[in-house]
Amino acid sequence: MQTGPLVSVVMPSLNQVEFIGAAIDSVLGQDYPHLELIVADGGSTDGTVELLAARQSADARLHWQSGKDTGPAQAINSALKLVRGTVVGWLNSDDLYAPGAIRRAVTALQANPKWLLVYGHGVHVDGFGLPLHRYPTLPPATPITQFAEGCFICQPTVFARRTLWQLLGPLDQSLKAAFDFEYWLRTFSAFPGRIGFVDATQAHSRLHAGCITVRMRRTVAMEGMQVLARHLGSAPKEWLLTYVNELLADPEVAGTLDMRAHVDETLAVARQWLRQDDLPGLKLILKKLLV
Repeated sequence: MQTGPLVSVVMPSLNQVEFIGAAIDSVLGQDYPHLELIVADGGSTDGTVELLAARQSADARLHWQSGKDTGPAQAINSALKLVRGTVVGWLNSDDLYAPGAIRRAVTALQANPKWLLVYGHGVHVDGFGLPLHRYPTLPPATPITQFAEGCFICQPTVFARRTLWQLLGPLDQSLKAAFDFEYWLRTFSAFPGRIGFVDATQAHSRLHAGCITVRMRRTVAMEGMQVLARHLGSAPKEWLLTYVNELLADPEVAGTLDMRAHVDETLAVARQWLRQDDLPGLKLILKKLLV
């Protein structure tokens, strides 16, 4: 597919020297050579910058910049301004593309000119790259309301025409964790019927102690509820209950908190996104959990 469209992969990074080399390899080692990789680094101090400089000298398809930013959303938006390709992928610096992922995505987009975005199956892996479990992916025909049960799109499996980013605008930089979730809701709302699927494993999403999903559990929950209320009108109470149950199941975390005060404070923030008729029952459930 040497004559296929140029694919631009954007990669936000901050102090991920342990993983970014493998992430870069998974991009530049694809069997689709007509690509560029743009790394937006947030000012790493762990050797990442030196690694990027060395890798760029070995492969001119790699471009990078480094400087302080406000978080991954700003880094991605910054990288998007530099892309030259007509198809854009987004891979975090601790994730991995599966072999053939770019070729399969390009083939799907070429075969379906109306599609603006495609995604596929993802697999969670640990810090060593060993598989943990499959991501709970659902097909594009799934109603947008299903997002209320959780995100069913594995972010690193997504490839989109650059047109989509031009039409929908940048990621919401006010969000520190749920900016991808918000973008999928925005896409499903604006372009139903123009989202496609690659029925193959497209990426490996790494879960480790430093990743947003693990490190920022409260932010993930609260921003997820905020985004659901923005797009669907309200968020199910289960989002808050899941967060509280996760805390209670982790003695190392729960033991450092005044759980009752923490839950009361969290509920005070979250109630603006909940259905008001859910509040009485939710308070009873929380009271029982915290006994």
